[in-house]
Amino acid sequence: RHIRPYRNGRDLTGKSRNARVLDFFGLTADDLRLRFPEAYQHLAETVREDRRTQMEKSPTTDSRAYCEKWWLFGKPRPDQRDALANLPRYIATVETAKHRIFQFLDADILADNMLVCIADKDAATLAVLSSSAHLAWCAASGGVLEDRPRYTKSRCFDPFPFPLMDDAIRSRLRAAGEALDGHRRAVLADNPDLTLTALYNCLEQVKGGAPLDAKAKAIKQCGLVIILRDLHDAIDRVTARAYGWPEGLSAEAVVVRLVALNHA
Repeated sequence: RHIRPYRNGRDLTGKSRNARVLDFFGLTADDLRLRFPEAYQHLAETVREDRRTQMEKSPTTDSRAYCEKWWLFGKPRPDQRDALANLPRYIATVETAKHRIFQFLDADILADNMLVCIADKDAATLAVLSSSAHLAWCAASGGVLEDRPRYTKSRCFDPFPFPLMDDAIRSRLRAAGEALDGHRRAVLADNPDLTLTALYNCLEQVKGGAPLDAKAKAIKQCGLVIILRDLHDAIDRVTARAYGWPEGLSAEAVVVRLVALNHA
């Protein structure tokens, strides 16, 4: 229960390290020593000493807090833990990445600080976030790090005006989101050497009509990229319907309408 999977951006977009961490949130140092003495000793010899050294080098409020709670993994983030407590899964995206991809993570996974986490299990939310409408909003409002787009919660997520969905539209978006998430999981499981980045690189080429070299053709075939394109197109159609917009609006026109909704 206290040895949990841990994921960072490269684990999600590239090859997962299948890393695990010791997470003793909710336990005192005495609890840990009495219940898990081997873990206590390991952390005392490694983490406690490292944090003590860090505090001596840079005696800040954060470093003191880390040193005092040396047996806890990173920043405990109780608000986030409370938000995720009763969910079987949540939505995550890598803060800085070439492609803006939202995916579900199982609730037992601890997220790196460079993942933006959304406490929602609903695939309808995943679908809207994966739509070209949200991507246009992100491109207009988010920042960049070097040449990679950056998803900033305060600018990309918090002010984003989600559509008001009736039950029928929510059901269609939910089905579309589940189909997208299921498809990607299936092709990645069937092709251990394939990554999300490679999959979306190929999708970008296919959408742009660029000629594919032999490697890209192989990815298109094994990653079923035409199906991935069709699933994203289906999400875009239903999302436009949810907003009451015509299909095929330009990114600029979408942003203008989203800004108006934000103001409203």
